[in-house]
This record gives sequence, C-alpha cells and structure tokens, in this order.
Amino acid sequence: MKKALKWVGITILLLVVVPLMVVIAVNAFDEPLDPKAASYGEARAPAVPEAENGYYALLALGADDGADGAAYAKAWVAEARAAAKDNRMEKRAEPKRAKRPAVCDSAQASCLAVARAKPDEAKAQLDAHKEDLERHEKLIAYKRYEEVLDFPQRVVTGLPALAPVAGAQKAHLLRAALAAEAGNLDEVLDAVERDMAFQRAMLEGARTLIGKMIAAAAYTRDLAFIADVMRSRGAELAPQAPRLREMLKPINAAALRLSPALETEFAFGKSLLRNPVANQGDDGRQAAFAERLGVKLFYKPNATTNLAYRQLVAASAAAEAPAHRVAAEFLAAGQSSGEMGLWDYVDNPVGNILLRISAPSFSEYALRLHDLDAYNRLLGLRVEMIGAGVGAEGAADFVAKSEPRFHDPYTQKPMRWDAEKKRIYFEAKGSFSKRRTDGVEGGRVFIAL
Repeated sequence: MKKALKWVGITILLLVVVPLMVVIAVNAFDEPLDPKAASYGEARAPAVPEAENGYYALLALGADDGADGAAYAKAWVAEARAAAKDNRMEKRAEPKRAKRPAVCDSAQASCLAVARAKPDEAKAQLDAHKEDLERHEKLIAYKRYEEVLDFPQRVVTGLPALAPVAGAQKAHLLRAALAAEAGNLDEVLDAVERDMAFQRAMLEGARTLIGKMIAAAAYTRDLAFIADVMRSRGAELAPQAPRLREMLKPINAAALRLSPALETEFAFGKSLLRNPVANQGDDGRQAAFAERLGVKLFYKPNATTNLAYRQLVAASAAAEAPAHRVAAEFLAAGQSSGEMGLWDYVDNPVGNILLRISAPSFSEYALRLHDLDAYNRLLGLRVEMIGAGVGAEGAADFVAKSEPRFHDPYTQKPMRWDAEKKRIYFEAKGSFSKRRTDGVEGGRVFIAL
C-alpha cells in the first residue's frame, strides 16, 4: 500500500507539479516593453485649435434642453481630463432632454416620400427637434474637426452623447426633403452641401473608431438623400451638375484611413493590459483571489502589450490596403491571433487567451469606409450622366467608358449596369451597407435611372 501511494505521489509530481513549476518559472520573467508600444496611443494635444474645432459643437448637441451648449462642451472635456488625471470614473449628470420623435432616416427610406405623404407630421417632428437643428447648424459651420484626447484614454473613458448627433442630422435632411417637395432645389442643395462638407471634415479628423463610424453613417445618409433627389427630380438637376460634381468629388485618402482610430483603440485598453484585474470602478469590487493569482503567476504585462501592439499595427497596415486587397490583407494579418499552440499555453497563457477573446476584427470598419467611397463614386457617375443628358438608352456605353475615378474600387473596373432594372450599381462588401433598406438589394448598392 505504501509503495503504491509512493508511486502515485511520484506520478503526480511528474505529471502536475513539475510541469506547473516549469510554467511558473517561464512566466516569472517578462520581456522588455517595446518603446513603440509604450508610446503608441499616448495622449497628445489636438492639432486643431479649440475655437476652430467642431468637436465642441458636436458635444454641445448632448446638452440639456435650453442649456448653453458651448459651456456644456467645455465642462464635458474638463471632466474627462480631471477623471483621467485622478484615475476615477467620470461624474456626469443624467441629461435633461425631452424625448424627440424618430424622424426619417434617408439611408433606410425615402425622406422625400415621407415629406410628400405626411408633410404636417414631418413639420411637427421638426418642431420637436428645433433646438437640435439650431445646434446642428452651428456644428456644420465648422471646417475642421478633431476629438480632444489630450488625457490618458482608459476602458472607462466616457463617449459623447451620439444619439442627439444622429437625430439632429436626420432632422436636417427631413427639413431639406420638405424644401424639395416645395420645389426649392437651391435650398436643398445648400443644406446637403454644408452637411457633407462637415461630415468629410469629421471623417478626416476623427481619432476614435466611434467618431469615424458616426461620420461615415452621416455621410451615407447625405449620399442616400442625394440619390433620392436624383431619382425623383433628375431632370431638374441638370443645371446643378457642376455644383453636384463638386459635392461628390473623390473622398480624401485621409478620410478613409483607420490608423488614427485604431491607435486610440489601443490606448483605451492599454492600462488594462498592464493589470487586467485592476479595479476599474467606484464600486470597490475586487477581482477574485483565483483571478489575481492567475495573473500573478501566468501573465506577462509587457509581452501582452507588445503582442497587442503588433496585432494593432498589422490591422492598421491591412486597413491601409486598397479596397480590392483589404479583405485578403486582414485575413493574413489575423493569422497571428488564430489557434493557440502548445507553447502559447506555457509562455504567458493568460495574456495569449485574453488577446484572443477580446481582440475585435477591424476589417468590417475598413470595408464600411470603402463602401462609402464606392457609393460616393456611384453618385458621382450618375451626376456625369445627368450633366451629359444620358438616359437608360446610352447608359451601358457611358458607364463602360467612365473615368477611373468613377470605377468600383473593389473591382477597379467600371460600375455595373443592370439593363433590366435600369440601374447602375456596385456590390457592397460591408455589412452596414448590405443592411440598408433603401437603394440596396441583394447586397447591390444602386441608383435607378
């Protein structure tokens, strides 16, 4: 019996204790922190002066009803800075805003049809959005935009109130739809032109992923609204072709870049990578003993931070690829975060598992921006057709001979022509575009002649 117990003890020692001690020993020594990872995502002052920065006007849209929006925006930024400096949760009061009625979303439905069918209801909705519309007008008057991130970003860093931003823009376009139904095309184009100019500035200056996507969604609504006007009043737009051509000029390469936003994404989680069981809230909750012990014995903060940095840099490089290569580039970049090998369970197992379960795929965001570029090109091509007086009869030849700036960025060939349905279109690659319900069918983003 004693001999049997002895061999059981030896077996446990060889199969459990010794390997465990080896794993603990391997994880006792961390690697040096890569200086590039240490500086990546660090706070820096915005390049846009406060007086010229539309970010404050965007924040102002979340202010209480009747409040001073500019004062609210400055206080919002001041609290974000103070909370980061003191490493505490941000203290913000619940907004005191009356509930606004939902208005037409031009990316999902024809706002011209809504204005035509229910003009009185549309006017009542605009009355409820009166203050937001005034704030939106101030917002789109700005020529420059950049989020203020001159303080350390954390997992608990607050985001601006974004629902009022989207709601105000939808109301702005609904008001333009009423003007279109009244025959005021100059007023319509002025409203959309000013909105598009700001959304382009926001796309280019956004340093957060959410900011980039909010601008992309808003610009999509602008494009969808123009497409709506083209469908219903194409013949009347011929004299406006030069103006529309300028509105739909190619989107700047900087506006399509994800790299600045991905750097900020890294900044949000950087402090968590230093210690994933650190208390992040004001509720005093501490991680369980087993969690803290696991991190103490099997987690390398520097190695994890370095790996996360390399993954973000690879994702950034993939996002910089042209539209026709972006999917393949992301597939290649994602190979480093696939299945874990045996050594991954030995060397920094907690860090390797953490990055695999928490690291998002950013390919969808890149495709969303390329879809936006393709949509802008599609409408630009339609404007050229309107200006040249080309209808369905000459569409196939005109599209086939179109300039490269109007080509489908995914195929690098001319947009496609559907003779049966009399549509020019491209195949969307991002799920956001495919989910749209107006001007999209079976993944094809189109405009009908």
